[in-house]
Amino acid sequence: MYGSSYDSLYINNNGNISFIDPMAAFSAGGFPAGPSSSTGNDTIMIAPFWADVDTRAGGAVYYSLSPTHLIVKWEAVGYYSQHIDKTNTFQLIITDGTDPILPANSTIALCYGDMQWTTGDASGGIGGLGGIPATAGINKGNGIDYFQLGRFDATSSMYDGPAGMHT
Repeated sequence: MYGSSYDSLYINNNGNISFIDPMAAFSAGGFPAGPSSSTGNDTIMIAPFWADVDTRAGGAVYYSLSPTHLIVKWEAVGYYSQHIDKTNTFQLIITDGTDPILPANSTIALCYGDMQWTTGDASGGIGGLGGIPATAGINKGNGIDYFQLGRFDATSSMYDGPAGMHT
């Protein structure tokens, strides 16, 4: 990840994986994100959909690990606080670049199935929308290096770019 190797990571319920420390925050910040305010360590993460994921009423987070890849899937997950009227399904695939699960020399894929909500109650959403936007992307944690795919807080079939600056 950005030239660093890690031999462990945290699969966080809130739609991301992190390195060094778990990420417990439901409300997503945009990238770049620097050191975590709670630990002082860098917030190093890959976030397919960092948001108010809540699996207490349904849905689940699964993973599959092989010598050459890791797959993490958030399947039919609801949003905080225990809402399952809308659900999201998305996954993250990380490889060593040789695994045929992804095209040659590819090391990461963010995959999306049915995405029905963007924001839960903890982030000021109402009915799964609005409030503090969900974030998708990759963050090195130094406050400089990142790749933000977007921020999402509304239902739409249109993608409005990495800054999430829809009008």
